[in-house]
Amino acid sequence: MENTDEYYEEIQKDLEAGIQAAIIQIRDKKALEHCRSLSRLDPQKVAKILHLASIGVSQTSMVKKHNLNRSTILSVLTDYADYLGQFKQLGGKLAAKSYLNLESLEEDIVDALRRRVDAGYVPEFRDLKEISIAKSNSQRQAMTTRGEASQITEERKVYTQEDYEDTLKAAKDRLKKIKEAEVQDV
Repeated sequence: MENTDEYYEEIQKDLEAGIQAAIIQIRDKKALEHCRSLSRLDPQKVAKILHLASIGVSQTSMVKKHNLNRSTILSVLTDYADYLGQFKQLGGKLAAKSYLNLESLEEDIVDALRRRVDAGYVPEFRDLKEISIAKSNSQRQAMTTRGEASQITEERKVYTQEDYEDTLKAAKDRLKKIKEAEVQDV
């Protein structure tokens, strides 16, 4: 168990170091551009947002549970879009640990409840409700960080009228060359 904890502590340290390195890089870039940026003004807040995003906490939860402004969250996530995949990979491992710990705790609670029931206790819904909610949230976070299908977004290429006209012209040119080649063959 200790090796497992050391493994996750190392992942946590790698995640924190990666976030700090990215903040420094973005902060320096924004300084060169003479741009006001949260990375320059409050790097700890940026680190908190990136850490929460990396472990699969939703933007809504960041707003409601962590009292962060939605536009601030979106701004940070946009600034650090190139880094989020790397952060989420590490965060997914941390979220998985949280989920497994809660699953183990749930088993312990169920066993304890089972012993109480065997001794004559009549269980109530609340006996398992809170741990089930925590486990469900933890599982959702772990799945989100690992790229659960519900989190995959479709990317569509937008074509302009100019793109359409260029493609049409290229097709007409190819058809013309084919017809000319057929005439020469005859």
